[in-house]
Parts: sequence; structure tokens; C-alpha cells
Amino acid sequence: MKLLDLRKLAKSELRSLGIDEQDADFVIAETLNCRVTDLPLIDEVLPKQVVAINKNLAKRKAKMPVSKIFRHAYFYGLEFKIDNKVLSPRQDSEILVETALKFIENNNLTTALDLCTGSGCLAVSVAKHAKISVTATDISTHAINIAKRNAKNNGVDINFVKSDMFERLTGKFDLIISNPPYIETQTCHNLDDEVRLYDPVLALDGGADGLDFYRIIAANAKNFLALGGYLILEIGYNQKRAVKNLFKDYNFVECVLDYGGRDRVMVFKNE
Repeated sequence: MKLLDLRKLAKSELRSLGIDEQDADFVIAETLNCRVTDLPLIDEVLPKQVVAINKNLAKRKAKMPVSKIFRHAYFYGLEFKIDNKVLSPRQDSEILVETALKFIENNNLTTALDLCTGSGCLAVSVAKHAKISVTATDISTHAINIAKRNAKNNGVDINFVKSDMFERLTGKFDLIISNPPYIETQTCHNLDDEVRLYDPVLALDGGADGLDFYRIIAANAKNFLALGGYLILEIGYNQKRAVKNLFKDYNFVECVLDYGGRDRVMVFKNE
């Protein structure tokens, strides 16, 4: 079969379902183990390749994200193994990494803690791009194991601790980062199928008002954050005021916008 014909058909089918037609090329390239830019150079695909491509396209038509179909995602220039039991890394979360790296460099921070690490994308990205000792926690044993694998695959050494937030931690850190669950419980039931069906509720549900984990961090972080240390948190686009009010005992430094111009990352200082 001509690959061009297959691509056109796949894009048309995805478009009719309200799915970005460019995902067709991503699915086809991943299935063929090549780059999207290589696709125009391929004339014919074998029957068994067509079967494999259509099988993966069927998953995408069922709203399974490309990252879940192939069990890996790219984040901050690194590759991360994922599955349905960990949250797929979001591009907007790269803003948190960029912000953390800026404060690490400008303030000579040497120790960092990542709460609710999930796939480990934040912890691994920070450890990969800065000379800093990183500890990462998650309540899920499965998530910890996935994060350990991602740390190893990306050549970084991270201290992973299975812990319900601060419960099993000791010592103090110059920096605490976190992308905690922050979606309201009721809203979790109404999320897009790509999130609702394929991302774990544990990584999404932030309680009735979405702020449960911020309350835990606000109440406990001073016991683990060095004096003069920084707290950098990802938030929902509409949570800036509420989160700022929860962290009145900290000095508010700044709120950083995401790529869409929405409030995404808040920075506080322990003074």
C-alpha cells in the first residue's frame, strides 16, 4: 500500500472524530520506528506494517493519547517511559522546570525535593540540567518504579522515597518543587476522554476544591525547606489567588505564565 494514501485516509478519519489529524503521522512514524520527517521518503508499506499501523490508529480513534499507545513521552528534551498508572507529562509543566533551573543557578541551590513525582519527569529533568542533589517522592510504588527507570535511562542519580507527601522525609532542602493533583473532584468526572480514561485519578484529583495538596504543602513545607529556600508549584490556570492565600506564611516571589498565557507556576520563598 502507498504510505501517502494511508496517511491521507488516517488523517481524514481522525479529523472526522475531532482529533488532531497530525496525530496520524505521529502514530504511523512510531509504528514504523522512524521520524515524522522520514514519512514523505517512504513509498510503500508492507501488509503487516499496515495491520500494525491500523491497530495503533484504532487506539488513537478511541481517544488513547499517542504517549499511552507507545508508552513513552518526550519532556524537556528527554524521553520518559509511562503507562496508564502515571500521568503523561504535559508540555506546560516544562515551565516549572525552566523556572526551577533559573532559581537553582541564580541562588546556588544544592538540594531539591520533588513531591508527587509520578513519572519523574520534573525530578529527572532538573537533575539532568543542574548540579543539584534531588530527592523525589510519590505515594504510588508503581510510580516510584517507573520514575527510577526513567532516572536510570536518562543517566541521573535521584533519591526516591515512597511517601505520602512529607510523611517519610527527613532533613531540609534548598528547593521544593511539585506538580500535585489540582483538579476538583467533580471536574475529574467531566474531563476529556484522553485524560479521564487514560490518566490515573490519583494524579488528578485535588479534592473538592482542587486545593487539598496545596494545603498539605503549605502546612508542612517549612519543616523541610531551608531558610531562604524556594518553593515552586504548578497550579491550575484559575488557582493563583487561592494558592497565594494558602501560602501567606511564605514570601510570594512570582507567578509564571504557561505557553498559552495562563497562570501556571508559582514561586514562594521561605523567609
